[in-house]
Amino acid sequence: MQDRLMLPPTVVATHLRSCAEELAAGLRCGGPGATTAELTDVVAQLVAGQEAISHALAGLAARVEGGSDALAAAPPLDVEVVTEVLRAAAIASRCSAEALDEVTPSFECVSESVSPDTRL
Repeated sequence: MQDRLMLPPTVVATHLRSCAEELAAGLRCGGPGATTAELTDVVAQLVAGQEAISHALAGLAARVEGGSDALAAAPPLDVEVVTEVLRAAAIASRCSAEALDEVTPSFECVSESVSPDTRL
């Protein structure tokens, strides 16, 4: 297996935020148009992204929960609250991915119902 260069989590999270902001700006009214096929691919990428975010949040929750020695000075109740909120956010992100995935067939049907050059 090939070794993978791991960037610091802050770098990756900053990049994720920047990309999400750019995507949001591009999909708002007035942004550059995209074909319905391209938008179908965007939905697929967002499903995968939401799943990855869910795993990241769950991993963060596990680190906070497992960091008892490093977090010994922190109030235990606050550590528990942070852990539970991160777990809840992970579940919410996974639910978002599942909802997007469920709409994919309808999105594909809409895409197939119009000309391939239709831009939204």
